[in-house]
Amino acid sequence: MNGLQQWAARWLPPALLPKAWSSVYESANASPRRGAVPGAVPRDAKHDLTPHIHRELVRRSRYLVKNSGFVREMVNNMAIYSTGDGIRPQAQSDEVPWNRQAESYFRAWSTRCEITGRFSFEEVQSLLCRGMDVDGEYFIHLTRNRLGIAALQLIESHRIGEGNTSMQSFHGITLDAWGAPVSYRVLEDQSARELPARSVLHVFEPEQATSVRNAPTIQHSINHILDEMELLALEKHAVKDNCDVTRVLKTESGDLGDDSDFAIEGQEAESGEGTNPASLQQITGGKLVALKTNESLDSFEPKRPSPTFTGFLEHLRRDAALGVLPYEFAADSSKVGGAGVRLVVAKADRRFSYRQMILIQRFIKPVWFYVIGDAIDRGELPAVQGWWKISCVTPRKLSVDAGREAQQNRSDVEMGLKTISDHYEELGADFGEELERRARDAKMILETATKYGVPLEMLWKPSGGTLIAPPVVDTPTGA
Repeated sequence: MNGLQQWAARWLPPALLPKAWSSVYESANASPRRGAVPGAVPRDAKHDLTPHIHRELVRRSRYLVKNSGFVREMVNNMAIYSTGDGIRPQAQSDEVPWNRQAESYFRAWSTRCEITGRFSFEEVQSLLCRGMDVDGEYFIHLTRNRLGIAALQLIESHRIGEGNTSMQSFHGITLDAWGAPVSYRVLEDQSARELPARSVLHVFEPEQATSVRNAPTIQHSINHILDEMELLALEKHAVKDNCDVTRVLKTESGDLGDDSDFAIEGQEAESGEGTNPASLQQITGGKLVALKTNESLDSFEPKRPSPTFTGFLEHLRRDAALGVLPYEFAADSSKVGGAGVRLVVAKADRRFSYRQMILIQRFIKPVWFYVIGDAIDRGELPAVQGWWKISCVTPRKLSVDAGREAQQNRSDVEMGLKTISDHYEELGADFGEELERRARDAKMILETATKYGVPLEMLWKPSGGTLIAPPVVDTPTGA
C-alpha cells in the first residue's frame, strides 16, 4: 500500500474503502448484509475503557447484582467456592517454630484486620472476589489503625477517580514513563487525596497488558440480563391481564330471572339490563360478567409463558454465563448427567482456581509481607531467613463424586504417586497442622488407655498403623 492507502485503511470505515483494497480475510471485509462493527481502530485498552464508559458499566452491573437472581447467584458462587471459609497463608521459612509463631500472630491479626474493625481477613477475601465480578477491580490501602498496628482500608472502584492534570494520569491512576502506577487518587466526600502506589494493592483479573482500569467480569452479560428482566416484566403483566377475568355468564335475555341460582335476595333484576357483576361476585367470588342479548365476550385462552419464550430466556442466560461460570453450574444442571456433570464441575473448578491464584498473588502474599514485616519491625516477631515465604491453603476442591475420588487419593498416596501434603491441600488443610493434631490425638488415646487400664483396641482400631500402649505399672500401696 502507498501512503494514501495506509491512511484510508486506518481511518476510513471499511464500507468506504475501494473494493480493490478488500482483504483476503473475508471477516475483515465490509458487507451490506452485515452491520458495521462499533469501535475505533485497535489501540491501547485504556483508551477503550474511558472513565465515562467504566462508570456506566459499574452502575449497570451493580444494578443487576441487586435485582437479578441469576447474576446474584453467579457472583455468590464465585465468591463462595473461591474463598470458602478463607484462603489461609502458611509460613515456609526454614525455622519451623517461627513458622507456627508467625501463623498464630497472623491469625490473631486477621480477626479484625480492616481499618474500621468490621471485617475479618476471610470476609475481606469474599468482598474482593465479589468486587472483581461486579466492579471489575478492588483497591486495598495498606495503612495503620489508631493503635499503630497494620490494617487494611477497602477502597471500592468508584472511589478512585480523575487524577491531576499530568499527561500520564488516567482515571485516577498516575503512571510513570514506563506505564507503572505512581499514585492513586482517592475521592472522598469533599476532597481527594493521593496515595503512593507502594501502599495500594490493585486487585483485578488482567485481560490486556495496556489496560489501566478493569471492566466488570459480568460486563458482557449486562444487555442480555436487562433484556431478560424487561421481557419477564412484560410477560408477567400479560399473564395477569389474561387471568383477570375468570368467567363469562351468558343468558338468553341478558338478565337473571327470579328463580336463578344467581338471584340475590332483596334485589330484583331490571328487564333488559345486565346482571351486576359486583353482586354476583359476593356469591361466586372472582369477577363475573353478564352480557346483554346479542352480546358475546370470548376470553383469550392463556398460553403464557410458552415453551418458546422460556427457551429464549435460557439462551440469553447461557450466553450471559459464558466467560463467568458454566451455565449448568450456575443455574440448571438438570439436563446434564454422568460425564457431562464432571466436565461442568471441572471447568468451574478451574475457574475458581484461577480466581484463587489472583487473590493469592495480588492480595494475600503482599498482605503477609506487610503484616509480618511490620511485626518484625516492632519487635513482636524475630527476623529469620525467608520470613516472607508462604504457601496458601485454599478451600476444599470441588468434587462431584467424593467417595470415588477419596478412594483414588488413598491409593495414590499409598503408591507414592501423590504426597500426603498434596492430599491435605486438596482437602483445604495444612499437612503440618494435621500431623500435629494426629500426634496429639494418638497421645491422648494412649494416655487414656493407660489411665483407666483398658485395652487400646477398645478405644481405637487403626487400619493404617498401630499404637503400642505403654505398660501399666502397678504402684505399691503406700508408695
